[in-house]
Amino acid sequence: MASKVAVKRLNKEYRLMRQNPPPYIVAKPLESNILEWHYVLRGPQETPYEGGEYHGRLKFPQDYPYKPPAIQMITPNGRFDVNTNICTTMSNFHPNLWNPAWSVSTILTGLLSFMVEDEMTAGGIRTTEKTRQNLSRKSHAFNLANPTFKNVFPELCFPVPAPLPEFTPKKESSSDKNSDNNGDDEDNSNSRSRQHHRNNYKWQQQKINSNRTEQRGGC
Repeated sequence: MASKVAVKRLNKEYRLMRQNPPPYIVAKPLESNILEWHYVLRGPQETPYEGGEYHGRLKFPQDYPYKPPAIQMITPNGRFDVNTNICTTMSNFHPNLWNPAWSVSTILTGLLSFMVEDEMTAGGIRTTEKTRQNLSRKSHAFNLANPTFKNVFPELCFPVPAPLPEFTPKKESSSDKNSDNNGDDEDNSNSRSRQHHRNNYKWQQQKINSNRTEQRGGC
């Protein structure tokens, strides 16, 4: 059973996360057990996880916040093994490094930043970038097959979109060549759009880095 201190602290953190959710992160406790939280990390742009939706859990000790939680990933992702405790400086692998001032938001922001790096740790796995990209495309369908995900995150249970048809480039015709100048304008517009997305992701990543305490592996 959770201590009164743990219940009060976790209720406060849930309220604060709803008021000011961190970028790319959704998290909430189970209605039946405030010591077990479930989270979803959104794959940031320009990473192998872009477009992915990664469901996991935090298991808090009864005497939280004086001891750290266990961190697990449930959705296959190519970075961490599933249903296995992940070693970070903010997990139960390192209680000697734990700071009671850290919060659920701090833990998950650090986990997301650690996820997009390649440092190995206990609970980590090595896969190719292509594997991680393929898993990101399958992540939502995987989550929809998980009853716990559907129960905790009904707002995220939208249908899986139909796959796009394969793209086959057509041969360039003379009329296409004549329209190159117009195409240049479109290319410039697309380039500006891509640059906007890159700048937005960099801004979000800077916000993540400025708000988090360094989280690393080391097991």
